[in-house]
Amino acid sequence: MFDYKKRVTVENTRFPQVVIPSLTDGAIKYLREETTQPENPFLTICVNGKPIFCRGGNWGMDDGMKRVTRERLEPYFRLHKEANFTMVRNWTGESTEELFYTLCDEYGLLVWNDFSISTQDYNLEPLDDELFLANAQDIVLRFRNHPSIAVWCPRNEGYAPEILEDGFQRIISTMDGTRHYHGNSRDLNLCSSGPWHYIDNQLEYLTKKADGFSTELGAPSVPTAETLRKFIPAEDLWPIGDVWYYHDLHYESFDWKNYIRDIDRLGAEPSRDADAFCSRAQFINYNLYRNMFETWNQKMWNYASGLLLWMSHPAWPSVIWQTYSYDYETHGSFYGVKKACEPVHIQWNSVNRKLQVINTTLKELPGTKAFFRIYDLKGKKLYERNRLVNLAANKLTDCMEVAFPPEIKDVSLVRLQLFDRRGKMLSENDYWINPVSPSDFSVLQKGGKSQLRIKQTVRKTEEGKVVVQADIRNNSKQIATGIKVNVREKESGKSLLPVYVSDGYFNLLPGEEKRIYMEIPQGQADKAFYLSADEWIR
Repeated sequence: MFDYKKRVTVENTRFPQVVIPSLTDGAIKYLREETTQPENPFLTICVNGKPIFCRGGNWGMDDGMKRVTRERLEPYFRLHKEANFTMVRNWTGESTEELFYTLCDEYGLLVWNDFSISTQDYNLEPLDDELFLANAQDIVLRFRNHPSIAVWCPRNEGYAPEILEDGFQRIISTMDGTRHYHGNSRDLNLCSSGPWHYIDNQLEYLTKKADGFSTELGAPSVPTAETLRKFIPAEDLWPIGDVWYYHDLHYESFDWKNYIRDIDRLGAEPSRDADAFCSRAQFINYNLYRNMFETWNQKMWNYASGLLLWMSHPAWPSVIWQTYSYDYETHGSFYGVKKACEPVHIQWNSVNRKLQVINTTLKELPGTKAFFRIYDLKGKKLYERNRLVNLAANKLTDCMEVAFPPEIKDVSLVRLQLFDRRGKMLSENDYWINPVSPSDFSVLQKGGKSQLRIKQTVRKTEEGKVVVQADIRNNSKQIATGIKVNVREKESGKSLLPVYVSDGYFNLLPGEEKRIYMEIPQGQADKAFYLSADEWIR
């Protein structure tokens, strides 16, 4: 155990102030033996001696109506796994359900578990210390056998009152000596939490973020118009008004004005209805949420060890802080996260020009080949570079430096691809670049929608699920942008949810074909359905 009542502030030229606890002689000896970065002030979580690059999000209430059946909750955990997350934070211990921990066990999600005190110097402290500690002890005794629990924490954003801190130390050391107890959810061996608002210059993520382990980083995340219609009546759908504000658009400090401005800039004119607004929003959501995780990726183990979103799970219908919507729909934020957090991931930092591969698996990958290509809007290749790289296990590999060629002046698609030594694609990642005006992509609207063809193969599994293999081809003479595939009920045309789709909001060059997979769970599998493929363009 660490002594969190005795703390030391560390300052150096590389990091802002970081607070560390006092250590016993035994703890100092252990850290010197186990860590490869003895001067690293930041928390790193290891399982069986292997450091885990923690990526995930905060989970508050299970559900706005406290519907906690397995049928209701399991799809949310499956979506966390599908997004390639490795950790969930049970924020202020709001989920007290055995099922929460059971599903984290089953889906391999580590749990950062707070006790039920909210923000220091902002919310009330417990009034009955003995009762509170008795409750905390019950929580530890009840859930300690769940292997998913990795961290116990006293509260959100602050230290426990001293009498409670002594109690937490006693409970954890005597009732569960196998898990780490961390005395604060920010600053203490962590970077400060936030920001939670929209950052219109997303290059700030690449230049000013990603030190250490962050337990909270957030942004707006407007869902699809189809989801929006489920909780906003038709008469309040457009223009944006009070019902939108009721569903969390009222936070003026979170820079909604610039988020809305940038959505409107994606067309020749401002959005004229909710369909156009929500569709354009997915272009921003995808890039925004991918950028947050790629920022941490670019410094993997270089004093960067984890990022948790505020939030990953929405407890109720919202337009902010979510990777999917309450009805299980996966909009742009989800697929941006899924892309950035894939186990083997290729990415490009346009600021430092590094082409990098993040391999979070425990398997070395020798002889891979990384490609950097640029295409114009008609799919003509303008530029290419490639490099053979050997990927170490659980490490970041810098492949090469690539600058965007100064002679290319128009909006272009940068496509990265990584292949193994047998030619199998391991990762593909697209960036839209406007070298003249970095936030202006209205030209993508001018070509209109593409001509997409879908061929599907359907099979039923022994468990009663339906798996659909879909081959999607772009039959146009222009790049198809931001393609989203949905499984729809044949009779009503509504999306079947939950459905697990392998990729979304992807691009296809002219004549290019992509294969994706969809799994329809048992409860939906007997319904007649068809596939729809649409683009974010409106």
